[in-house]
Amino acid sequence: MSLLDQVGIVNSGRTADYPAVAEALAAVGLDPEFVDPVEAARRWPGIRFASTVLYNPQAGRLDADASVAALQQVAAAHGAEIRHHTRVLSLDVTADDRMTLEVETAGVPSTLVARRVVVTAGAWSSKLLGGVAPIPRLVVTQEQPAHFAVTDESFSWPGFNLAPPAGDDYWYSGVYGMFTPGQGVKAGWHGVGPVVDPDRRSFEPEPVQFAALERFAREWLPGVDATRAAPISCTYTTSPDSNFVLDRSGPVIVGAGFSGHGFKFTPAIGRVLADLADGASPSSHFFAFR
Repeated sequence: MSLLDQVGIVNSGRTADYPAVAEALAAVGLDPEFVDPVEAARRWPGIRFASTVLYNPQAGRLDADASVAALQQVAAAHGAEIRHHTRVLSLDVTADDRMTLEVETAGVPSTLVARRVVVTAGAWSSKLLGGVAPIPRLVVTQEQPAHFAVTDESFSWPGFNLAPPAGDDYWYSGVYGMFTPGQGVKAGWHGVGPVVDPDRRSFEPEPVQFAALERFAREWLPGVDATRAAPISCTYTTSPDSNFVLDRSGPVIVGAGFSGHGFKFTPAIGRVLADLADGASPSSHFFAFR
């Protein structure tokens, strides 16, 4: 099974950052290309472009479920014990080198003791770590992208990031998207959904934002049927500056605030968190609690 399909990604819309992005990509050995809108429409007729496109052919699409399963298999092969359906109820720092965790598996409580605990609890980070580690304020939102039925299969769909053009004031943010095999083209606003308690989510799309997303699909994705959309529900946990929080407080190591764009960096994030657990200093103030 392939974890990564290198379908490329196209970026377009109003932004002054593309030359700097292209320079950074080239500096690490990738081959970014600027494509004018006419040529872009010929290559990718399912997407509408109103400005120059920055194309990165080496970019790709991760199979998230398969990637998580693969990472767990590798971890287990190195001695990790994977416990599904086990909920952490509380953490308690009892000494500089000792922590107690109250957990529950299938309704049965138990206690674990550890020298270090790495917490990557997503939308539950603030609930679990309140009073345990000095994490910044994290905002949890319920996002509602959707899969749109594909009508144009004449080309290979790349991933896409489209910035709002001048005059289209119904855009809530830029739009990201990609083709998902068997489900359609995913498209969604970035980090603008309603604030929620992760334990009390409706899982239903906010109707005004969803209607705007359908309008976006009608106007900017000519290769899909905007009337045939299957909403998806997910959460973002956003830090004040949208950067990751990777830091340590005593025996507690925290990975949080991934702001909707952390999954693809999992191996690198894991390396940083492992180093912190082993006693290394934080790799950068950029990711510190402050």
